[in-house]
Amino acid sequence: MTEHDPISPAPDTQIDPDPSPQAHSEAPPDHDPHDTAAVPRAEIPAEAPAPMIDIHPPQHGALTRRDFFIHLSTVILGILIAIGLEQTVEYLHHRYLAAEATKALSQERKQNEAANDFNIFATQHHERDLQHDLAMLDAVRAHRPMPPGPFILSHPTSLYNDEEWQNIHQTGAINYLGGNIAGGLRFRHTIEDKFADLSDRSHVDLARAASVLRTSSDPPSHTFEQNMAFAQFFRDMEAAHENLPQQRIDAAWATFAEPVNAAALSPAQIDSLERAIQIAIADDDAMLNACYTIKRNLVRNPGH
Repeated sequence: MTEHDPISPAPDTQIDPDPSPQAHSEAPPDHDPHDTAAVPRAEIPAEAPAPMIDIHPPQHGALTRRDFFIHLSTVILGILIAIGLEQTVEYLHHRYLAAEATKALSQERKQNEAANDFNIFATQHHERDLQHDLAMLDAVRAHRPMPPGPFILSHPTSLYNDEEWQNIHQTGAINYLGGNIAGGLRFRHTIEDKFADLSDRSHVDLARAASVLRTSSDPPSHTFEQNMAFAQFFRDMEAAHENLPQQRIDAAWATFAEPVNAAALSPAQIDSLERAIQIAIADDDAMLNACYTIKRNLVRNPGH
């Protein structure tokens, strides 16, 4: 028997130890075999690295003490300028408020000066009327003929205007007027308020005391037409600064006359009314003193 050498594979032949049927399967008809070639790993793009931040060294040397104080001075100067501008704007605003308040108070002063002059005239006239009333009551008590003339208890007064004065308190403008101006105004308006309070109280007390003069047959003391006529007289009186004919003044005052039925008054009623008139005269003295104080304040403070 002839001995044969074993058959060995060719050197260039490789045997797949784990053959897979998929290796021999045909590619789909629409698939290009060139597209299945594996992309080399070196050609797969990797994630881009984060950009690097360039840090440059400072171009100047270390901060010196001189530089520090320069920067500090700059900051302080800026703050001072800002504060100065703010104070300037506030100062100009205060000046504006003070100017507006002074203008309004000047107009109010003129009105109150005219009102005070009328109150002096009316209060003096009222005192003469009350003195005449006392003489009439004395005649009734002594059973003598009464002196001629109306029996007048009431009298008009002019109101002092304080709207602007109250307004500058509410807005705070009084703080920008200056101590002398504000002090003089405060004093004058205090006296004006005192006059108004005293006048109201005296008028009410005297009107109540005069109730003994009323009877069931008396007509109304005042009418609307009389009120309108006296209002016109009042305006004319203020505009003329009391320089009206005495006849017109007496006619206007006569509208305040009270009906007097002397025979109906008892001695007690006469005494009560007489006492009320005496108190009213004392009130008139106090009101006149207030008016004179207001006038003195106006004379001494012509600017305000």
